[in-house]
Amino acid sequence: MDRKAIVAISLSLVTLFAWTFYSQKQTERATAWRTQQRQIEEAAKREAAAAEAPAMAQPAIAEPSQPAGPATPAVAAETARVTTPSVAYTMTNLGGGVAAAELLKHAAEKGKRMVLNEFATVPIGAVTLQPEAELQAAFTQTVDEIGGLAIYERPIGEQLLLTKRFQLPRAGSPEEYVVKLDVTFTNRGTGAAPVPGYYVHLGGAAPIHQSDQSIYTGFTYHGSSKFIDSNWFGGGGFLGIGGGARPTFPDTPTAFSGLRWAGVTNQYFSTIASPVVTAQDSAGQARQLGNTVWARRFSIADAAWETAGRTKNSTAERLGVEGAIGMPGFTVEPGQSHSQAFQIYAGPREYSRLKKLGSDEEEIMDFGMFGFVSKTLLNSMNWLNARLGSYAAAIVVLTIIIKLLLWPLQNKATQSMKRMSLLSPKMTELREKHADDPQKMNAEIMKLYKDYGVNPVGGCLPMLVQIPIFFGFYNMLGKAVELRNSKFLWVQDLSQPDTIAHLPLLGWPINVLPLLMAATMFWTMAISPKSGDATQQKIFMFMPLIFVFFCYNFASALALYWTVQNLFSVVQLYATRNQAPPVLEKPAPPAKKKR
Repeated sequence: MDRKAIVAISLSLVTLFAWTFYSQKQTERATAWRTQQRQIEEAAKREAAAAEAPAMAQPAIAEPSQPAGPATPAVAAETARVTTPSVAYTMTNLGGGVAAAELLKHAAEKGKRMVLNEFATVPIGAVTLQPEAELQAAFTQTVDEIGGLAIYERPIGEQLLLTKRFQLPRAGSPEEYVVKLDVTFTNRGTGAAPVPGYYVHLGGAAPIHQSDQSIYTGFTYHGSSKFIDSNWFGGGGFLGIGGGARPTFPDTPTAFSGLRWAGVTNQYFSTIASPVVTAQDSAGQARQLGNTVWARRFSIADAAWETAGRTKNSTAERLGVEGAIGMPGFTVEPGQSHSQAFQIYAGPREYSRLKKLGSDEEEIMDFGMFGFVSKTLLNSMNWLNARLGSYAAAIVVLTIIIKLLLWPLQNKATQSMKRMSLLSPKMTELREKHADDPQKMNAEIMKLYKDYGVNPVGGCLPMLVQIPIFFGFYNMLGKAVELRNSKFLWVQDLSQPDTIAHLPLLGWPINVLPLLMAATMFWTMAISPKSGDATQQKIFMFMPLIFVFFCYNFASALALYWTVQNLFSVVQLYATRNQAPPVLEKPAPPAKKKR
């Protein structure tokens, strides 16, 4: 990779990670401010209560950015555990749904398995008429653990009966993470019963590790161009400055049309609810798509985090996001029912698996503007892993294949850079000669390029190709659940930094691959043809340090890819160094045509 490519990617990385760093700092400041305000408010309430000595304390108003705690249920909680080959579901009568989904094929920390909806208080599949009401209403619960069937019922008002039927995936089902949900409103009265609309809740998503970047945990929905991460709820304004906290999304009433799904997600696992529109209800009415969404943020207490077996290695607040998809209203005539089927996916963010669900659920991967590149790289990596049996080997081989395809282009760019370096003395002479007349200097330099047939941007073409490849790798490797717990030499998990130890006293992690990446970048730049003035060359030498700073705590798979491509560039430069050096001479003028 030439220096121009490194500079361009470095500047892009600086912008990307600077924004990430800024967002995290804003979240920390907002958290500290909210904690301080909460302490002030609680102290004021205690003083007021002591002064007035009320007969009964009034419930405190929950902080807007935190979900209100559920009221103490009047009915005791009833749970049932239904185990399938891939997931162990804990069903609950409070809210009537999936309290937790333990993924039996995916490990978390300390030998425990990954659990979805582990920290939220809203069960997956809860149905409410208002997004924040009746979240833990008691249902009658009937569970057939052998058949994987759970049925919940409760009356709504005097006329309606709400029935929810969960069909959990059975052994041998290709849809091993898909739960079928049927929601039915039955009118048992003598008059028409209007239902203004209702919400199907997704439960909550939470970070997997204490050090996970907050930008990966959030809420999104079909057709959305904006991922609502946990930072969004901290405040609005320009670049997050000047706006108050936003308790829910959307922060103003908004209608969405034709929503095919909505989901909550962390970096590697998602819960998605999709209305099924291929059937009709008992009255012959067509089933519908969603028409609104709702989401809010919640905080995970230290005790809950540690009880779940997660490592607490910092004082940073852990934030999760829960959400729901809203359905349009309808009217149920006496003796009739209105039914709607849903498909609920609670499992890993595997692109190929999500694509098979059929309602564009794979959009939740959010690969960005270079999505086509990311998808191609992901499919290629999985194909190679199936044959090599190692994701690390797949990344290495894929990197080498890409570099081989780019070899002719890079070799041509290297020759162009060598020709540019031969022009450097003449360019320096022109700069000194026309130092007082920049316009004249630029004109003479362009004439110099033309006279010697040198293209000043000849070394930039590889950069234009490698930038989308780099960001395609960046987005893909940061979201590929396939890399979790994949080992390589000393690397225990390619989806995490390859920390081998921590510095005494300071506690800073020692990550080997980013250091090797920087070393190979220095090596590549040291043997590359020199172009530009001495000041530019010195600036170029700082680029490896910039890469280390911003990639140090990213997935080690990215550092592995970058290190391999640097080593290949070194091999390419040594392989072509003995080629005949370019001759710098003015091309002969074209011969005049005879008349």
